[in-house]
Amino acid sequence: MSAVSSSAATPLFSEGTAFWQELIENCKRNVEAINTCVRDHGLEGNDLIVWRPGKEMHIAKVTCPSTEIRANITFHSWGPVISGTITGWEYEDTRFLLEEFEFPIAKDLDGEVVAIFDEGRSFSPRDLACYLAQKFHRCYPGIALPC
Repeated sequence: MSAVSSSAATPLFSEGTAFWQELIENCKRNVEAINTCVRDHGLEGNDLIVWRPGKEMHIAKVTCPSTEIRANITFHSWGPVISGTITGWEYEDTRFLLEEFEFPIAKDLDGEVVAIFDEGRSFSPRDLACYLAQKFHRCYPGIALPC
């Protein structure tokens, strides 16, 4: 089977791909906004969030307290799913608990393409990007982040 017919057989393939691209763009904007805010508070270098390009989305602040978010999209026979992990270090010797997430992509009742979260709550790409950006609050407890 060719890649074209395989992608055509996957429900919400094009919608999931578009959702993923919009999520990535929103996450990039949030990283830039957070880094601008952090710089305004006098922090630089390793205190900034780093966007690491690649097949998956990888966003990290490497110094303690640190946070690392990895996410990707997979296409299953029932539809696309965005999944990933959130990890980090509270102190040099104390890790935060690993947090795993999975957001199936679906159409809600009004036809909008959304990520489904916890008991049917839905997120737009912008909402999901803000949800992920809020995970960096623990890195900057004294700073009000723009997300």
